Amino acid sequence: MTFFSYDDDEVDQDSRDVLSVSSILQITEFHLFELAYQRWFGEEASEQKVENYYTYYMFQHRAPFWVRQFCRDVTERGQHGDLNPAEFGVFPVPASETMVQRGFRLGLIVIFVTATLHLIAILVSVY
Repeated sequence: MTFFSYDDDEVDQDSRDVLSVSSILQITEFHLFELAYQRWFGEEASEQKVENYYTYYMFQHRAPFWVRQFCRDVTERGQHGDLNPAEFGVFPVPASETMVQRGFRLGLIVIFVTATLHLIAILVSVY
């Protein structure tokens, strides 16, 4: 599953893979590098350790071998249908109270606008 078209040859394969996997896992590319580093080397990836590799990737469009392997693992599991993002260290963000309040307010606004438009439509069709 990618969001590239078949005729888009301007994007390098490493960039395609990193972008596709980061969109599948819904994380940033930098976070993908951190997860791949941690998975390959078995230690926590500090920002400084990953930054050099990520900078090289950004300018040269070449990902390290451990990032490519991470992308292959995620893609393969996604194709087989047994992809569990938690196995790769990606956990859902719990809804904060602010998010819930905003969602509730937005829902009320949508209901109010829909009801208002419905009443206007009734009044216009009656007269």
